[in-house]
Amino acid sequence: SHRATTSCQRTSSSSLLRTPTTLHLGDLDDLSDYGKQKAGKELAGLQNKREQMKRAKLAYTKPDDDKPKIEEMSDEEIAAMFANKDESDMEEFFEKNYMPTWKTKRSPSAVERLGGGGGGSMADDDKDGEGEEKEQFVFVDWTDESADDNEFHIPNRIGFSTVEWGDVKKGFVNGKLKKADRKQGKFNKTDLKKAYEKLQQSGISFVETSESFANSESFLKKFLDECEHGDRALVASTFSNPWKKAVRSRKLPRFGSNAINEAAEKSCEKMGVSSMSLYQVQNPWVYVGGSSALAEGMLDVIQDDHSRYVGCVDMSVSKLAKLQKKLRDDGEFVATNQFEFSLTNRKNLGMITTCKKLGITPICRNVLDGGLATGKYTSTNPTGGEVSKGEGDMGPYPLRKLEKLDPLFRTLEKLAESVGKRIGSDLLKYESRDRPNINTGISTTQIAIAYVRAKGAVPLLSITNSRAANELLGCLGWDLTEEEVDQLDKACQSCGC
Repeated sequence: SHRATTSCQRTSSSSLLRTPTTLHLGDLDDLSDYGKQKAGKELAGLQNKREQMKRAKLAYTKPDDDKPKIEEMSDEEIAAMFANKDESDMEEFFEKNYMPTWKTKRSPSAVERLGGGGGGSMADDDKDGEGEEKEQFVFVDWTDESADDNEFHIPNRIGFSTVEWGDVKKGFVNGKLKKADRKQGKFNKTDLKKAYEKLQQSGISFVETSESFANSESFLKKFLDECEHGDRALVASTFSNPWKKAVRSRKLPRFGSNAINEAAEKSCEKMGVSSMSLYQVQNPWVYVGGSSALAEGMLDVIQDDHSRYVGCVDMSVSKLAKLQKKLRDDGEFVATNQFEFSLTNRKNLGMITTCKKLGITPICRNVLDGGLATGKYTSTNPTGGEVSKGEGDMGPYPLRKLEKLDPLFRTLEKLAESVGKRIGSDLLKYESRDRPNINTGISTTQIAIAYVRAKGAVPLLSITNSRAANELLGCLGWDLTEEEVDQLDKACQSCGC
């Protein structure tokens, strides 16, 4: 199956990006004046239809199949498709938005990533946006689909979560923020919208939410309608643990296959979409109806078009294997499994390997381990450079724990510097006009994120403002080498991680 890469540019055209397709109706010199006039009108009509399709937003519905859309094809591919067709056939193909059966490959020359940001630090001061120039973005998927574990492709193998959106306990403020609020890490709806739009336009289109995440699904509905997207947003929502939900709602726990399908339908309604890209089922511990009811519910979600793919959250190996077998027997599959993993919390390293053997994409959350994996907090800087909260405040982590991790933190700092130099050296191989706009100011946070991706997983980070969005975008366009990953592995082992 095919998952095409869409590059959407709002800046001046670049020689590195695909040029508009030209359609030829034949040799006009062999036609009469009337024939030339008629052919010219038909050509103009076809080109006009083509432009209308380009400008039209992609409908957020499950496609009939995974073949590339005609507006995403190269000149050569369109020419091959129409080689044996006459002009009336061409008109019919455009009206039906015909999809060919072959695969197209991502162009290795698509090297532009984004403007106005790259690798900002999460510690940078945020701006309200007043008086700022409009940022310019280019959506580029740097990853090769051959690295995918199944047909569900996540651009750049990275995503962001809405787990903190609308949650007052996490710092959300419903209204205008004061400077003191920003210093405390608080955020509002404007911050969320800016961050969402920046990520969607610049190469990170996979966004995860859940019915249990405060008002995040409602926020997504608004942002999906109002924000510009570089590619079609890949939205994933979650069927939360029925027992936890029962405690919160003080109602009986949900059960049976219908509960899963009904919850997926409600999530679609809340987000204002007809179908999601991925619907996840959180480990229910013990589900009334058993694994068969879980599998049937997941199949119903796909069958009723509430989601194109289904996945899991925190499922054990045995449950994953059973669900995968049941779904494959019906021609579908478990696409993903989400769980915790980071440099400083590698207990689920074996789960990554297991998922890949089962053809399941591992998605890892809490990849910064609450900030511990970033190297921000060390034995010599236990508060992470933040103002002490009072006498005796030694930061969020015990000093003994930080001392134990010192070798890892030193390795992070060295790699942040050496990786940045390596990328900078590689960029010099390009002519200045063709040089990719890739971040070279690598931070220890970005090294920690890249490590998770290098292990074969998709890192998922909670993003609430533009600073954090910039930090995440600074991870695009480069990867750690095997030697660099090996250095981190050895540092983790020496620290007992």
